[in-house]
Amino acid sequence: MSEELPELAERAERALLNRNGGKAKECTCDELLENLMEFLDSELDEDLCTRYRQHAAQCPRCREASDAEQHIRQVVRRSCAEKAPSTLRLRVESQLTVLRASGVRIVD
Repeated sequence: MSEELPELAERAERALLNRNGGKAKECTCDELLENLMEFLDSELDEDLCTRYRQHAAQCPRCREASDAEQHIRQVVRRSCAEKAPSTLRLRVESQLTVLRASGVRIVD
C-alpha cells in the first residue's frame, strides 16, 4: 500500500496540471492576502507556501504586505522581550499603594 502512495500523488499532480493546461494554478493577490497570516506562520502545506512565496517575490503589493506584517511581528516580539526599567516598576507600585490606602478598589 505504501508503495502506491507516491504513484497516486504523481497521478494526482499530473491530473491537476492537465486540468490547468499544464501549468500549476497561479496564485492571486487576493488569495495570498487572505491567507497571509497562515502563510507567515507556516501553517499551510509546502506546495501552497511555495506558490505564495513565488507570487510575493514577483508582486510588489504582496511583497510589501508580507514585509510589513513580518516587521510588525519583529517589533512586537522585541517589545515583549524588553523589561520595564526598575524606576518605572517602583513608581507603579507606589501609585498602587497610594490608591489602596485611599480606598480605591483595584481589580487584579
